[in-house]
Amino acid sequence: MKKRIYFHWLFLALFFVSCSSNEECKECEMDLTKDTISETDDLTTALKDTAVEKKSVAVEMKENHEKIVKKYGEQWDFCTCVVANDSINTAFEKGGMTPKQEEKVMARWEVVDQKCKELLTTPNTTPEERAKHDKKVMKCLKQNGLKR
Repeated sequence: MKKRIYFHWLFLALFFVSCSSNEECKECEMDLTKDTISETDDLTTALKDTAVEKKSVAVEMKENHEKIVKKYGEQWDFCTCVVANDSINTAFEKGGMTPKQEEKVMARWEVVDQKCKELLTTPNTTPEERAKHDKKVMKCLKQNGLKR
């Protein structure tokens, strides 16, 4: 029984001595610091890459705008296009139009199509881009009293 008690005391003493050593903790802190610096560098690089991507997207959008204006003429702003498209869609959804009315709506659609080419080039391939686009559309419709 005495051996067992000595063994427990010895084990506890070794445990406390090994845990109170600062050498191991300093090495751990150094490793942790290196990991943190590495993660910070990775984050900085990612942020720089994102900024470069945003600049290149902005340049690309500007170039597209210039090409569209050169080919189709001055373009309407986003909300004007959204409201015009919504009114055309609403007219077709209601139905019951005479052939002459349908012709007028189609002529209007052609004008809107020419003035809103830029709307068709906005990127919305990812779910985030589609959600952002939908939110922007709803904002325009609400501002113009077309949606609640």
